[in-house]
Amino acid sequence: MNQIIPSIIFNMKVPNQNRTQDLSITTVSPEHVIITTEILTENDLNILANTILKDLFCRVHVNDIPTCIKPVLNHLDLHELWTVVDFPKYIFSEIMNSVNHYNSYKIIDLLLDHLEVYSEKKDILRMKTCIMQVIHVCLIFAATNTGVGSTIFTGITRLIKCLEKSFHNESRRSKASVYIQDEQQFQGAVIDGIREFTEKLKDYQIMEVMHIIIITSPILNQNNENKKNHLSDVNLKFQLLLLKTMQKVATTYQTKRNDGTTSTQTTFPHQLFDPLIELMSTSVVEIRLIILEILILLIDKRHYADKIRKIRIPKDISQLNLSAATKTSHLVDMPFMKKYRERFLHQLYNCILMNNNTKDIFYTIYCLMNIVTLEVNDQDILVDIIHFCFEIQSALSTTINEDYKKVSKINCNCIHALIAAYFNLMSRLYGIEAFSAHVDEVIQSRELSAPHLLPPNAFQSTTKENSSKSLSMECLFSEKIVIDALKLSHYDISRFERIIHKSG
Repeated sequence: MNQIIPSIIFNMKVPNQNRTQDLSITTVSPEHVIITTEILTENDLNILANTILKDLFCRVHVNDIPTCIKPVLNHLDLHELWTVVDFPKYIFSEIMNSVNHYNSYKIIDLLLDHLEVYSEKKDILRMKTCIMQVIHVCLIFAATNTGVGSTIFTGITRLIKCLEKSFHNESRRSKASVYIQDEQQFQGAVIDGIREFTEKLKDYQIMEVMHIIIITSPILNQNNENKKNHLSDVNLKFQLLLLKTMQKVATTYQTKRNDGTTSTQTTFPHQLFDPLIELMSTSVVEIRLIILEILILLIDKRHYADKIRKIRIPKDISQLNLSAATKTSHLVDMPFMKKYRERFLHQLYNCILMNNNTKDIFYTIYCLMNIVTLEVNDQDILVDIIHFCFEIQSALSTTINEDYKKVSKINCNCIHALIAAYFNLMSRLYGIEAFSAHVDEVIQSRELSAPHLLPPNAFQSTTKENSSKSLSMECLFSEKIVIDALKLSHYDISRFERIIHKSG
């Protein structure tokens, strides 16, 4: 094989774009072999070589695949053909189309072995990117034509490790190094490969890829954030890179999912949700924002986010086109949210009171609160989030809780405005008239004496209003009035007795 396969590849050429490529597998039996004395043209040699290669890999046993693939890799290495990207892509496309589909994972495995060898070589980074582009093609083929199993997911884990090694190599290089751009190109190739691979997967398989990514990301030591050294900065940057990759995968998941009856309980495993929910209250603002965005992508089945991301108090909520959300009960998601709501609201409590929150984070928190309410569409969940809002208002209004005296005045204003917007939307959307009337009264009071507690004023960094003076009760929402309004509309008000945030 060490001589035969290189000879076959030597005579192969990438077909012209205008020529239809026959991807069918051709096998040649001995009785159909014709020996000719005519001189073969270059095109004849190309066709013959292509046929022989496909026939060879069509017949090869899984145990013999390494024996056949290694001469291919060696030939591409020896003649530096990896950088002629179309050619190795063409060769491996032919091989993947020829080998028994359930053995295609073996091809990817051998390519990953080869990539890992190149990961140790610092001066041929371009070659590494080209190999990754070939792996990309093979991954797409495997996802489309075979049943994706644990072996392929192991390949994703190996790719993430290559990505991490590349990232750390980049961090050790001088900023002026010519190799930094090559490392970044390789990183982009890996991320694109993973993203496009997931586009071909089923929902639960996409979740598996996301789980692989999240458990690979470095765990930040929240207790020693003031002791960051160069290595921890690198880990932080790498974690952001992984989470952005995860965000792209989540975007793929949302784009593919058009069926509103898909159960989050079955497609959203706790192994994925647990680390996501824990990272909601991480001290790193960039990570916090991405985690919130990922949660929105995973929960937002009906694509409400664009309609309710901006914090505002519309006079007519019908313009948001959300009325249909209250007509269909998403029973498939109720067990899921009821199982996790206590931890979710506890972490959201910590998240919203972080002093380094930005305008974008407040917008994202508001969007997430609305989407959870609308998607689950359950009275108990609505009451829980209303209760959560009162817990937050109480934390901002009292001086007993020393932890949250550190929240800046501007952030306090933003949170008060966020709660007002949520109350305004939900009281009207669910037709709780007494609740809606109380919201109108508080908004009118704020318009007169505390406009900095309403959007958009609260989110303008140039806001000069000094809210150091104590707020009048008319500018705050009354828990008693809202509980009475909910009771009148037959909601379970006993849920207000639950403690959302446990200190310590």
